[in-house]
Amino acid sequence: MVTLRDSILPPNVLFREFESGRMPREEFHSAMSFHAEELIDEMEEQRRNPLEAFVESIRNRRFAHSLARKHGEAAVREIFTALADVAGFPPARLLWNAGHRHVPLYCFLRLGCEPLFRVRSLEVKKREARIEVEYQFDGARRPSRELFSLKRGWHGNLYVEDRVIFPRK
Repeated sequence: MVTLRDSILPPNVLFREFESGRMPREEFHSAMSFHAEELIDEMEEQRRNPLEAFVESIRNRRFAHSLARKHGEAAVREIFTALADVAGFPPARLLWNAGHRHVPLYCFLRLGCEPLFRVRSLEVKKREARIEVEYQFDGARRPSRELFSLKRGWHGNLYVEDRVIFPRK
């Protein structure tokens, strides 16, 4: 059964579809309202539990800082941006604007509360990268894990070459 959440595209795809004329304005607004409601729900949850939200924020900031220190912020953002274009990848809803440098890197990580998005391992080389992520979206009972192999194309941008979805335990 396909739910409404399964059919909602991430904002970066919605913008492309709307700007190219393939999506009418009403459909664009309807789809974007879903994302707005999701953000408002998250803000309300943080307001209900400010201490938990603060601890989560500190945890996310520390992890983002360690990723940036180890691999470089630009490389991490480039990888997140490439993942945001993967069809059927729920964390794309978080990662869609990872290329915007004015949005802090820690905003894309959710280490302790749902929607969960963790980087389990990351290996960055000049022409390729490998990233293993764990995520839990839309009330799933268990987190999902995926391994992505990314390559640098002739145009200079990273793209996902291979995607391995691990079975849930």
